[in-house]
Amino acid sequence: MRTTEPNYIAIEQLIWLQPDGRRERIVARVGLPYPVDDGTWACAAELQGVDARYPDVCGASSMQALNLATALIATRLGHLIERGERLVDAEDASCAWDDEMLQSIFGLHGLRAAERAR
Repeated sequence: MRTTEPNYIAIEQLIWLQPDGRRERIVARVGLPYPVDDGTWACAAELQGVDARYPDVCGASSMQALNLATALIATRLGHLIERGERLVDAEDASCAWDDEMLQSIFGLHGLRAAERAR
């Protein structure tokens, strides 16, 4: 399922510095959750410059759909960082994105700390 005209409510822009010198703009976007006929909620998520637009993420509530869509974006960016890819802020190339920055932007400090404690 995918809404045709998502109402994006959160956007983050990055530059992916490729090993061959190319610079790819990444636009991470998450949409406003919307109700689906069967009582669930859905939320658009996109990581333009990395992947095609994802199918809308569904959840049992608007909060869950929004959190799952945001987690999808964070996870995919995390995959790039884990591979050693260089990501920098689109407005300030001196601001490199690493795991700590990813956790800070997406509020994952508590989740990652809990995973490490297990």
